[in-house]
Amino acid sequence: MIKHTTTNRRWPRGTFYSFALLCLIAKSALGADLKLEQTKDIIRVTLGNKPVLEYVKTEKPVPEGVAPVYRRSGYIHPVFSPSGQEVTGDFPADHAHQHALFFAWTKSRFDGKKTDFWNQAKQMGTIEHRKVLGMKRGTDRVSFSVEHAFVVGRTDALHETWTVTVHRTPEDHFLFDLKSAQQCATDKQFVLEKFHYGGMAFRGRAEWLKEKGDPSAAPADFRFLTSEGKDRLEGNHTRPNWVSLGGKLDDQHASVAIFGHPGNFRSPQPVRLHPAKPYFCFTPAAIDRFTIKPGAPYVSQYRFLVKAGAIDAEEINAHWLRYAGGAKNAK
Repeated sequence: MIKHTTTNRRWPRGTFYSFALLCLIAKSALGADLKLEQTKDIIRVTLGNKPVLEYVKTEKPVPEGVAPVYRRSGYIHPVFSPSGQEVTGDFPADHAHQHALFFAWTKSRFDGKKTDFWNQAKQMGTIEHRKVLGMKRGTDRVSFSVEHAFVVGRTDALHETWTVTVHRTPEDHFLFDLKSAQQCATDKQFVLEKFHYGGMAFRGRAEWLKEKGDPSAAPADFRFLTSEGKDRLEGNHTRPNWVSLGGKLDDQHASVAIFGHPGNFRSPQPVRLHPAKPYFCFTPAAIDRFTIKPGAPYVSQYRFLVKAGAIDAEEINAHWLRYAGGAKNAK
């Protein structure tokens, strides 16, 4: 048995004040308190008084001039920078089917039918939020789990679970993880044909869009950068550990870096970097076709680093090494 004893030892003058100050500094360095809230339409995460992200449970009304076919639920928008800027874009005028932070397959087959969950105008498949599975609140992180359905006609082809975890961080950046687990909703397999895009995707703000005939090489200083040091043209269909994108919004820089988990299928997964639009996706189908079979879920994981500032490759790589090292140690 361990015995505990007490003494009348006096602490040096100022020790309590110094300890309290150290605790205050430590709390400030780690970040403010996280809050996880739910309404009938959204799930919202805030860090202190700053919004981090919102998950869309209920279909949003389409903007004026956009066809109702582009409505959907089961995605994240907005994602915010620590300065309060929205870094994601939803219902963009150039591609209304790109919904901020979303997951959609393109050239695919289910039950003998061609399916496409990305290009909504084709009406060959849709994705919808079904239910909230759980919410967890802790001091250093909060998380929520939700279920989606990939629907063909009136039949569910895939059921997908998202688990989104937001970490408590210093005030200069946000950090969150997304884990997707997709499984067949019937006894029929789901086939992904070889194709150059489709998968885990991110769409940025309209200010970052390069319009046709735009003489600027990078509107609003927007650029892509991969872990291999490549830009949007050289990096397309390469297989980097991470992709970052960012530029000016309201005269301030904001940037986002997305890490692919080392354990993902075909890791490092190929990426589609668009030559003009502020979007990209991780697309394992770019290598070859593959199949999601009944009883064998397709699981993929990603981490998102959001900064109020320009892209900093050295800092991003330091985050990547911690992420990859943690993934390795978790095995």
